[in-house]
Amino acid sequence: MHREGHIGFSLIVLSVVMYLLHRWNLVLATIAIGFSTFPDVDLRMGIAHRKWTHNVFFAILSGLISGWITKEVGLGFEVGFWGAFGGVILHILADLLTYRSFAPFYPLFDGKISLKLFRSDNVLVNRGLLVLGVVTFIVLYGFGTFII
Repeated sequence: MHREGHIGFSLIVLSVVMYLLHRWNLVLATIAIGFSTFPDVDLRMGIAHRKWTHNVFFAILSGLISGWITKEVGLGFEVGFWGAFGGVILHILADLLTYRSFAPFYPLFDGKISLKLFRSDNVLVNRGLLVLGVVTFIVLYGFGTFII
């Protein structure tokens, strides 16, 4: 999935979860959206795609580093940890919808999985998710903060 697809998918999930929990944290959401595209850094680094940066252990490491940074700047460890961890996990979940299988529990478990619903470069899916994500956020944030 491409950047806009990951951002849209993450906006949809985060908006629904925060709405249902009646707990909006825009700092955490911003960190999560930022980290929802971070695992694809492997493409720019020239390392194996969907191996080292597309697994739960990378999500934990990202969360720990981000949590330390947000703690140091006075925002608290939790907002950074859950934002980064959640963003990487949302990236992994979105990539599981595509055709290309990978091992989300690597290196502990090398079993590769994929739901094979669409190609990761499908423009309609990527742009559609972005539009749907923005609309979902606007609608649910509006309801979640002004109506309830």
